[in-house]
Amino acid sequence: MNLKEKFGHTIKLLREQKGYSIEYLANIANIDRTYISDIEKGKRNVSLLIIEKLSKALEVNIQELFNYEE
Repeated sequence: MNLKEKFGHTIKLLREQKGYSIEYLANIANIDRTYISDIEKGKRNVSLLIIEKLSKALEVNIQELFNYEE
């Protein structure tokens, strides 16, 4: 699994733990739904701004987005 896939997997796990749909996360993070889907699939190289938005929307520290489960 490459870095983008690991990051996307972590985002998906955190989203599912919160019980959020992709659409709901997209709305509260102010990010396009398809962009979040692509992040979760490891298809996007995510900017710092997007990382910050995801962190706030998922109510976690930015560091937690980089705690990869193997």
